[in-house]
Amino acid sequence: MRRLLIALACLSALPAAALAAGPAYPDHAITLIVSSPAGSTPDTGARAIAQSMAHTLGQPVVVENRPGANGQIAAQEVLKNPADGYTILVAAGSTMAINPHIYPHQAVNVLKDLTAVGKIYSTDFFLIVRSNSGIDSMAALVAKAKQKPGALVAANSGPGSAAQLATEVLKEKTGTDIYQVPFNGSPAAALGVAAGNADMLIETQAVTEPFVASGKVRRLATTGRERNPAYPDIPTMAQAGIPGMEISSWGGVFARAQVPKDRIDRLNAAMNQALAEPDVRKILQGAGLAPGGGSSADFQEEWQAQSRLWAEVVARSPGLTNH
Repeated sequence: MRRLLIALACLSALPAAALAAGPAYPDHAITLIVSSPAGSTPDTGARAIAQSMAHTLGQPVVVENRPGANGQIAAQEVLKNPADGYTILVAAGSTMAINPHIYPHQAVNVLKDLTAVGKIYSTDFFLIVRSNSGIDSMAALVAKAKQKPGALVAANSGPGSAAQLATEVLKEKTGTDIYQVPFNGSPAAALGVAAGNADMLIETQAVTEPFVASGKVRRLATTGRERNPAYPDIPTMAQAGIPGMEISSWGGVFARAQVPKDRIDRLNAAMNQALAEPDVRKILQGAGLAPGGGSSADFQEEWQAQSRLWAEVVARSPGLTNH
């Protein structure tokens, strides 16, 4: 009995935090749920960092693609799991900063239900057309669109995608009527242009590169503030006569808003270490993606700022909103 009382006294002297402490995080596999299909730009980013993160964290990091419903399927998968940092989301700016304004009544409010972990990459877009379309410049594209309003068909990767809104901005800036057709993801949209089912697409280098390399499509301009160093012969939209078309996006990692900060910080540190590795940077840069990094707080601020920007674009195009 005396020994038992001594043992209980020792336990009572331990700090409450020590008693409450569980296994060190992480103690089993982490799953990255990607909101877009395999071959998409967010998928490229997720797979680029997964192996390095696994090495740093000492646990497997598994990539799962759950595309569909404007990113809602992937977001719901994350939210139905515990807020413990083991199931996290990889998504592009379109899912996180555009869709909430086009679909204000979605089941998941990503702006409130999720929090930023870190930015994987940032990227500009290229406008591509079929190589045999006869369109060899932005001036020729705009002229064709004005000649037959509604006849020019733009592919996009689905309602609420950056491609859709970028095309709406292009229409606004040029006073043209371009008909948009949604495809099931960005790779399918690029294939639609290459196959002749659409005339143009505004998408990332990672998505369009295979079709450019095949000779089936050509780039006319980039939405970047400056020319892409890898393609110095491709003008910016402003240089091609369309100012105000500086549009960029990013891909990042997000977790449930209730995940403890120390776990967010652990994930962010593992991401930053991955993004500092030459092999990871080579993969991203080879896909036309500028490696990200930085703090979760900085990325949270950038995400919210971009959300406010796209909210203004959607407000000017009320036909885009799905009430």
